[in-house]
Amino acid sequence: MAEQTTPQTAPRRSGGLVSTLTVELHSHYAIRLWEGRNRSDEKSKAEKRPKILGMPEAMSRAGFAGRDAAAGNPYGDELLVKLEEAIKLATQKVEEQVKKIETITAAIPAGITISEVTSSEPLNLDVFSRSPLGYRCVWLLVHYDQLALKAFRAFHYGLISRSQRDDFLEKGSKAIRVVYGLIQNYRTVPVTYEDIRHKTARGLAAIERLGEPDPAVMSGKKRSSFSPLSAVTSEDD
Repeated sequence: MAEQTTPQTAPRRSGGLVSTLTVELHSHYAIRLWEGRNRSDEKSKAEKRPKILGMPEAMSRAGFAGRDAAAGNPYGDELLVKLEEAIKLATQKVEEQVKKIETITAAIPAGITISEVTSSEPLNLDVFSRSPLGYRCVWLLVHYDQLALKAFRAFHYGLISRSQRDDFLEKGSKAIRVVYGLIQNYRTVPVTYEDIRHKTARGLAAIERLGEPDPAVMSGKKRSSFSPLSAVTSEDD
């Protein structure tokens, strides 16, 4: 009787993971920060307005920095470190303003109920970022959107003055613009840690253009918690 064998089957694997993210923005203030502003074409210097980065471009540049960091570029790693710290600080500042408004709103007399405020036609956005820090930028903007809604609600019901409302809005938007300003100047320069350490032609050109990278980043002591695995090695390795 002939021996029979069971055919080998290929190991079964699941398909790629997929997910989608949709964001609703309700205030014009948050929407303007999302869209940014192009540089004015006015001829008069007094009338010209500088470009303001928008969220899509901010996410894109954060993605470029992540890609550069993964390729062993110290400037990419350095931006991720600065960006994570800036987003954390900006989020704290926005949340501080939210808590101040909530404290004021909580002082209304008993028996009064004020509903949350929303837009009748919010802006719905499908969001995709190549960097986790890009999504963290979006979370920051959503926090600001909530701050704006609470500020306008408090002003509408006479709980804060117009100047107080504008102060809340300005402090929150300023925190986001600081993050934008950090990302706005980032440019990809083809260089690696080894180029910087060994002062190659590429390394010297990068240093001349961007300055010396942070020594703590170069040594690997300072890393963003969202930095990809990259070719960070010490000089003794």
